[in-house]
Amino acid sequence: MAFVTTKFGSVLPYRVSYNSNITNAVTSNLCNGSGTLHSVKVVNGNNAAVYVKISNAFIATSGSTSPDWIFPCAASGTHTFEIPGGIAFDALSVWATENPIPSDNTAPSASVAAGETIAVTLVTS
Repeated sequence: MAFVTTKFGSVLPYRVSYNSNITNAVTSNLCNGSGTLHSVKVVNGNNAAVYVKISNAFIATSGSTSPDWIFPCAASGTHTFEIPGGIAFDALSVWATENPIPSDNTAPSASVAAGETIAVTLVTS
Protein backbone atom coordinates (compact mmCIF):
# COMPACT_ATOMS: atom_id res chain seq x y z
CA MET A 1 0.00 0.00 0.00
CA ALA A 2 1.24 3.47 -0.75
CA PHE A 3 1.28 6.50 1.49
CA VAL A 4 -1.80 8.72 1.46
CA THR A 5 -1.23 12.35 2.51
CA THR A 6 -3.95 14.61 3.87
CA LYS A 7 -3.58 18.33 4.54
CA PHE A 8 -5.42 20.25 7.25
CA GLY A 9 -6.62 22.74 4.65
CA SER A 10 -5.34 26.28 4.28
CA VAL A 11 -5.63 27.11 7.99
CA LEU A 12 -2.85 24.88 9.34
CA PRO A 13 0.39 23.88 7.59
CA TYR A 14 0.35 20.28 8.89
CA ARG A 15 0.12 17.14 6.76
CA VAL A 16 -0.65 13.60 7.85
CA SER A 17 0.88 10.82 5.72
CA TYR A 18 -0.40 7.30 6.32
CA ASN A 19 0.63 3.91 4.97
CA SER A 20 -1.50 0.97 6.13
CA ASN A 21 1.07 -1.66 5.10
CA ILE A 22 4.64 -0.37 4.81
CA THR A 23 7.31 -2.66 3.36
CA ASN A 24 10.97 -2.37 2.39
CA ALA A 25 9.90 -0.68 -0.87
CA VAL A 26 11.03 2.94 -0.50
CA THR A 27 8.61 5.83 -0.83
CA SER A 28 10.91 8.61 -2.07
CA ASN A 29 10.32 12.34 -1.51
CA LEU A 30 7.10 11.66 0.39
CA CYS A 31 6.28 15.34 1.03
CA ASN A 32 7.36 16.62 -2.39
CA GLY A 33 10.07 18.77 -0.88
CA SER A 34 11.19 20.28 2.39
CA GLY A 35 9.41 20.60 5.70
CA THR A 36 9.53 19.60 9.34
CA LEU A 37 8.92 16.10 10.77
CA HIS A 38 6.87 16.29 14.00
CA SER A 39 5.94 12.69 14.80
CA VAL A 40 6.13 9.09 13.64
CA LYS A 41 3.60 6.48 14.77
CA VAL A 42 4.19 2.78 14.10
CA VAL A 43 1.48 0.15 14.61
CA ASN A 44 3.17 -3.23 14.26
CA GLY A 45 0.76 -6.11 13.77
CA ASN A 46 3.72 -8.34 12.92
CA ASN A 47 5.04 -11.09 15.21
CA ALA A 48 8.57 -9.64 14.87
CA ALA A 49 10.07 -6.24 15.58
CA VAL A 50 10.09 -3.70 12.75
CA TYR A 51 12.30 -0.71 12.04
CA VAL A 52 10.92 2.26 10.12
CA LYS A 53 13.78 4.01 8.37
CA ILE A 54 13.67 7.60 7.13
CA SER A 55 16.29 9.30 5.04
CA ASN A 56 16.62 13.04 4.42
CA ALA A 57 16.94 12.38 0.69
CA PHE A 58 14.95 12.91 -2.48
CA ILE A 59 15.73 9.36 -3.60
CA ALA A 60 16.66 6.37 -1.44
CA THR A 61 17.27 2.65 -1.91
CA SER A 62 16.60 0.13 0.84
CA GLY A 63 19.90 -1.50 1.77
CA SER A 64 22.01 1.11 -0.02
CA THR A 65 20.91 4.47 1.39
CA SER A 66 21.82 4.96 5.03
CA PRO A 67 18.78 6.21 6.95
CA ASP A 68 19.09 9.41 8.97
CA TRP A 69 16.55 8.15 11.52
CA ILE A 70 15.49 4.65 12.56
CA PHE A 71 12.28 4.19 14.58
CA PRO A 72 11.93 0.75 16.21
CA CYS A 73 8.68 -0.91 17.20
CA ALA A 74 8.41 -4.17 19.13
CA ALA A 75 6.47 -7.15 17.83
CA SER A 76 2.70 -6.63 18.08
CA GLY A 77 3.35 -3.16 19.50
CA THR A 78 2.46 0.46 18.89
CA HIS A 79 4.85 3.33 19.44
CA THR A 80 4.53 7.04 18.80
CA PHE A 81 7.69 9.11 18.54
CA GLU A 82 7.00 12.80 19.24
CA ILE A 83 9.68 15.24 18.11
CA PRO A 84 9.38 18.50 20.11
CA GLY A 85 10.06 21.41 17.76
CA GLY A 86 10.36 18.94 14.88
CA ILE A 87 13.28 18.03 12.62
CA ALA A 88 13.82 19.99 9.42
CA PHE A 89 14.23 17.98 6.23
CA ASP A 90 14.88 18.61 2.54
CA ALA A 91 12.94 15.50 1.47
CA LEU A 92 11.68 12.36 3.23
CA SER A 93 12.21 8.87 1.91
CA VAL A 94 10.60 6.15 4.03
CA TRP A 95 10.73 2.34 4.25
CA ALA A 96 10.72 -0.45 6.85
CA THR A 97 12.89 -3.48 7.51
CA GLU A 98 13.00 -6.33 9.97
CA ASN A 99 16.50 -5.50 11.22
CA PRO A 100 17.97 -2.29 12.68
CA ILE A 101 21.23 -2.37 10.71
CA PRO A 102 21.25 0.69 8.43
CA SER A 103 22.28 -1.37 5.38
CA ASP A 104 19.60 -4.04 5.94
CA ASN A 105 16.89 -4.39 3.31
CA THR A 106 15.05 -7.43 4.70
CA ALA A 107 11.33 -6.97 4.19
CA PRO A 108 9.25 -7.16 7.35
CA SER A 109 7.83 -10.68 7.59
CA ALA A 110 4.30 -9.40 8.04
CA SER A 111 1.60 -11.42 6.32
CA VAL A 112 -1.35 -9.36 5.08
CA ALA A 113 -3.43 -12.54 4.85
CA ALA A 114 -2.80 -13.20 8.55
CA GLY A 115 -3.59 -9.58 9.48
CA GLU A 116 0.03 -8.80 10.29
CA THR A 117 0.25 -5.37 8.68
CA ILE A 118 2.58 -2.58 9.71
CA ALA A 119 0.98 0.86 9.62
CA VAL A 120 2.95 4.11 9.74
CA THR A 121 1.66 7.65 10.27
CA LEU A 122 3.88 10.72 9.86
CA VAL A 123 2.93 14.27 10.83
CA THR A 124 4.87 16.96 8.96
CA SER A 125 4.54 20.62 8.17
